[in-house]
Amino acid sequence: MVLFDVFDSTGTFNKTLNISSDGRILLLGLMNRLRVAACFFVVMSAVGQQAPKTYPGAKLDRAATAQAKTVPVADPSADVAVYTTADAFDKVYGFFQKNGKEYKPIGSRSRKLPNGEDLRDAFFILDDAQDLATSKRWVKIQRPYIGQYGLGRNGAGEKDIRDVTAITLTKKK
Repeated sequence: MVLFDVFDSTGTFNKTLNISSDGRILLLGLMNRLRVAACFFVVMSAVGQQAPKTYPGAKLDRAATAQAKTVPVADPSADVAVYTTADAFDKVYGFFQKNGKEYKPIGSRSRKLPNGEDLRDAFFILDDAQDLATSKRWVKIQRPYIGQYGLGRNGAGEKDIRDVTAITLTKKK
């Protein structure tokens, strides 16, 4: 495809002559040319924005996502999604270690469940922010998954503890 600018006898730009590979001639007026350019830039800017990476093979857990959105400390402007995978914590940790920047909260993170099992979690920032408070995209990974009622809150006991790795993806607007 070859583009030629066409000028009238006074030297004023008139239209663009587009000759396709099969010899057809298409005329694009100035407004159409601007529309094409605008669409091109919109698409390219959308492509340039990095979407937060989700762990390959993780499945969206709609019930866990709904629970996460009801947590009182959650930022109401944030979009939260919870994914789960049967993969080991260390495998998921390794994926996000390559695709994000680990954020380590202040203080001890060694915790145990009532049955003595270790509760492992980690946070990763997926943008250029220095901490979770200023980040627009970050994830928390945790194993095992503990739902809203998992540690006996509201009388539910341990029925909301699952042996999966949970990936909570947070995107702030």
